[in-house]
Amino acid sequence: MADFMSRASLAGAVDLSGLKKADPIAKSATANPAEPVSAIKVPDVTAQGTEANLKNFVTISGTVPVLIDFFAADLESSQQLSEKLLALVRKLGGKMFLLRVDTQASLSVAQAFGVKEVPSVVALIKGQPIPLFEGDQTADTIQTVLTRLLQVAEENGVNGLLEVSTEFTEEQVQELPPKHKAAYDAIDAGDYESAIAHYESALNENPADAMAVAGLAQSKLLLRTKGIDFEAVLASSPTDFDATVLKADACVAVGHPAEGYQTILTRFAVADKDEREKLRKHLLELFAVSPPDAPELAAARRSLAALLY
Repeated sequence: MADFMSRASLAGAVDLSGLKKADPIAKSATANPAEPVSAIKVPDVTAQGTEANLKNFVTISGTVPVLIDFFAADLESSQQLSEKLLALVRKLGGKMFLLRVDTQASLSVAQAFGVKEVPSVVALIKGQPIPLFEGDQTADTIQTVLTRLLQVAEENGVNGLLEVSTEFTEEQVQELPPKHKAAYDAIDAGDYESAIAHYESALNENPADAMAVAGLAQSKLLLRTKGIDFEAVLASSPTDFDATVLKADACVAVGHPAEGYQTILTRFAVADKDEREKLRKHLLELFAVSPPDAPELAAARRSLAALLY
């Protein structure tokens, strides 16, 4: 097994420290920055991660390694991997934190970490991401990886401990505008129709709200892909408009935006005028889900412009 977790792998990694403001749970991790932190209190050694709360776990990674499980609930291999990760992290007794990121609900987080396959596992040490592996693995293989990860963390001064505390009895609320917070809550509850309504209301008040634009596009994508057979759709060869946009949606939802964009662009090249307009609008909506500086987004925009003009 390659030593993918050497000290060198920590250098030059993407700095995620500025993604979001810390929420109240993180306060105990930074209460006294002048002194080394050996233990911090948390509600549990695992949590669901979103763009809204990611900064919290970036902070925690200065005390213990944070293992990030990028999963898709509809993929059996992903479910099996998640169960093994949770069991192994719990056995470590607070030496590691497991953050679970639903790639269908938090596409922007998966894209920020460069996730190309689902499931994928990435570690954070001192806020720096370290890719670990893709796909399901045996429990023994995962244990070997986690043991090495703890060694690298120790070498980099990350050797604290998490203390599961009962003091976190109430929901910790992010500092978000009310309609955005309502939309996040609706997404967490799987109520994508309500999330869409909240984001549309936010845009009615402020059409320039970029976060609402992205949130609306993501919520619509979640609704369109709710309950689909991802494995079958991803393996399909679409020959009409509906099948094309469904496969494109599925690709973007599991972290393959470039493939999703290309699916539509390929159909665009042979479609008639009316279908081209529908494909163009759908593609632009998928673009809104992606970070504006994503290289695959820029490439797809150039391809679309070439087809249009």
